Amino acid sequence: MRRKIGKNIRCVSTKIKRVVENLDSIKKLDNISGTNGFIIVYIFKNNDKEVYQKDIEKEFGITRSTASNIISLMEKKNLIIREKVDNDARLKKLILTDIAKEYAKNVLDDLNEFEKILQKDISEEELDIFNKVLMKFENNIDKELIK
Repeated sequence: MRRKIGKNIRCVSTKIKRVVENLDSIKKLDNISGTNGFIIVYIFKNNDKEVYQKDIEKEFGITRSTASNIISLMEKKNLIIREKVDNDARLKKLILTDIAKEYAKNVLDDLNEFEKILQKDISEEELDIFNKVLMKFENNIDKELIK
C-alpha cells in the first residue's frame, strides 16, 4: 500500500505552523501570526527589490483574495505600507514599517534556529532529494488540480 503523502505533509505542516506561531519573537508582539512573520521576513530578505502582492501570492501559494486580506490586516497592524508605483497605477509595492523591520530581524534569528532543528541529522543529498520531490508534488497539483 502506498503511503498517504498528503496526510503526512498536512500533519508536518500543522506542527511547523504551531511551532512558528509560538516562537518567542512572534509571541512578544500582539496580534501577529506566523503567516505575518513569514511575509515580513520575505519582504525583509528581498529589500533589494520591490515586492508586490503578486510576489506574496506566488511565494506562499495563496490566492489573490487571501493575500489581499492578509496584507490589509498587516496594514492595520502597522506592519506594512502599500505605496503606489509611478509607472503603473494598479501596482502598489509593499514596504515594511520600522516596527516590522526590527521584528523581522528577531523572527529571522528564530526561524534560522528552527531550520537547524528541522534539518538535524539530514544530509545535503537527502535535502536535495526532498526538495525535488516537493517541487514535483507542487507541479503535479498545479498541472492536474488547479486550472
